[in-house]
Amino acid sequence: MAKKNVQGAAAMADQGRQSADDGSAGAPDVSARPERNRKERAEEILHTLRGRIANHELPPGTRLQEVELAEEFDVSRAAVREILGALEQRGLVNRVPNRGAVVARLDIEEIYEIFDVREALEGLCVRLATQNAPPQTWDPFLERFGDEMAEAIAKGEVEPYIDTLEDLRRETVRWAGNSHATHFLDLLLEKTHLIKLRVMLLPGRAAAGREMHVEMLRHMRAGDAAAAEAAKKRIIRSARDWLERYRSFVM
Repeated sequence: MAKKNVQGAAAMADQGRQSADDGSAGAPDVSARPERNRKERAEEILHTLRGRIANHELPPGTRLQEVELAEEFDVSRAAVREILGALEQRGLVNRVPNRGAVVARLDIEEIYEIFDVREALEGLCVRLATQNAPPQTWDPFLERFGDEMAEAIAKGEVEPYIDTLEDLRRETVRWAGNSHATHFLDLLLEKTHLIKLRVMLLPGRAAAGREMHVEMLRHMRAGDAAAAEAAKKRIIRSARDWLERYRSFVM
């Protein structure tokens, strides 16, 4: 019996030495790396195309050619088809018979519907963020929306207002901590990014929006979640009203 045990131990040692010699023992599993790299690359391309559509570098009605995109991003046409499918699921692209993938158009009624859904979702995020965040979280935004910004807007400089709005949205969504609300808001804002910017540039809109956001932030600073949510909903509803009033200038 002892002899058998010794032989078994020797065999195991030989196997260990062989594994060490051929590099198989303890070696990292790299078989998944190519697949992971492909997914990361596809996400990068998807993000790039989403940005181009949102900023109207690719305006509604633009045909997205598989061959051209494959050459531009140095990927296969099969990879491009998957990316176009993801854009279609987000409502940014339509598949048209005999034309392929085309950047989707938004009609005014769909935009109004999106504003209505934004009112509910963004109001929810403001309420949750007010409940979850320390009150002092909102102090920097109260300062940024203060007199200096009011003076800039009066001079026609709306970039600080737009940048601060985006930073506030990100911070609010982060503190809201609701992944489903975040996901659906991202989908909606992708589809209406340019419309949102055009509404901000309407005469008087940035000044009115700044004042409304100051009111909302004061409620958030005070920890009054219900009042903050109601203020956010008024902001979205007001933007919708401005769009309706000036739709011929925006669309």
